[in-house]
Amino acid sequence: MHGAMGDSAGLQFVSSYAFEAMQKVDVVRLAALSDPELRLLLPCLVRMALCAPADQSQSWAQDKKLILRLLSGVEAVNSIVALLSVDFHALEQDARKEQQLRHKAGGSNAESILVSQLQHGLTLEFEHSDPLRRLRLTLSELLAIMNKVADSNGEFFLKSSELFESPVYLEEVADVLCILQAVVYSTLSCS
Repeated sequence: MHGAMGDSAGLQFVSSYAFEAMQKVDVVRLAALSDPELRLLLPCLVRMALCAPADQSQSWAQDKKLILRLLSGVEAVNSIVALLSVDFHALEQDARKEQQLRHKAGGSNAESILVSQLQHGLTLEFEHSDPLRRLRLTLSELLAIMNKVADSNGEFFLKSSELFESPVYLEEVADVLCILQAVVYSTLSCS
C-alpha cells in the first residue's frame, strides 16, 4: 500500500506505485508521493518539464504545469536543470572517442578524452566540479566499467568504483546516470 512507503526515510528504490504513476504521467499520484519517493524521480520529472514534448495537447500542458508546481521549491531541481543544460552532442562525440581509445588500448585508463588529469580523487573531483565535468567524470567511469565487462568474456570480476560506491554522492551520481542514460543512450547501450 502506498501510505507505508512514505515511512521509509532511506528509500533508495522506486516503488511500484511511483513507477506506475510515472509511466502513466499521473500527476495526481505523483503529487501524492512522499519526498523520498519523489526524489528518486526528479531527473525524469525535470526532464519531462523542460524538454519540448511530442504531445502538444492541452491536457499535457495542464499536466506540465502541475509537474512544474510539484518541482518548485525542491532543492535538487536546480542542479538537475544545470546537468540538462550542457552540450550533449559534444559530450556524446567525446564519449564515442573515449570508447574507441579504450578499445584500442585494451581497456587501459592511461588516457581519457572525457576527463583530463584528476587533481584529487574521483569523489572529490565530482564534488568540486561543474555540471559538465560531473557528467564527464561519471561517463568516463561508466565507460571504464562497461569496457571491463566487455573484455571479461563472461568471467566474474570485481571492479571497485570510488564514485559509484560513495554514499555521500549517491543521489547526485544517480541523477547524472539517469540523465546520461536518457540523453546519450546510444553510447551506453550494453549490446
